[in-house]
Amino acid sequence: INTNILSLPPAWMSRIQPGRAMGNAEEIRKLLGEPIPQLVDPKTLAPGIAAMFGRSGVLERLRRKLALISRKKGGQIFPAKNVIASVDEEDNLYIGVDFLAQFGNDEDLLAGILAHEWGHMMSDRRKIDWSHLTYDQLFALRREEEAEADGFSGRALFLMNYSPEPMVDFLTMLQQKKKEKKLPSHKYHNLATRVAILRESFEAGKRAMDMARRIFFSSGHMGPKIGHVIGDG
Repeated sequence: INTNILSLPPAWMSRIQPGRAMGNAEEIRKLLGEPIPQLVDPKTLAPGIAAMFGRSGVLERLRRKLALISRKKGGQIFPAKNVIASVDEEDNLYIGVDFLAQFGNDEDLLAGILAHEWGHMMSDRRKIDWSHLTYDQLFALRREEEAEADGFSGRALFLMNYSPEPMVDFLTMLQQKKKEKKLPSHKYHNLATRVAILRESFEAGKRAMDMARRIFFSSGHMGPKIGHVIGDG
């Protein structure tokens, strides 16, 4: 796949080495269900949407929170069409302006969406060349990477003090639309699995924090229980 021809490919597509034929670009995009984000001129955005992309906007605020908990800065955030959200190999995020127009007031959902894309940034699978894989193997690995991104999203939502439930509701709505349109989905695990991953990852983050507090902080004091930790060890 020639990623230059594909313009702004999803991050994983650049792992397929140029020159290895897998069909034409349009066929690949359709088969794999990967929309290519189309950049939108910021000057054409409605004021409310434009404010979200500003230095003090909600998207930049979420980017800073994700950078803090992941120690990964991330790239720029661009307004786009034909996508809810996606990330490229330079860690730039593309956020759908139509999605923001409909759901931009739900900060918990925005946090979940951005955290999912951040999970792709954190994935070790980005370094893998998938050129030698069959479509079945490719889809299987894609599902696992998406599951890992959901897992990161759940943990990040807890650490940023957001709820995972708006993300669950959004995924449920998307699944219903796919059923109504009879659209196949090979890219993700089924809805029940994705919801379970999100919720369990959120709860795992909560349990880890509770355990850390019990181990390192005394009740009613900010001092760590270092003596107890050393003694128990």
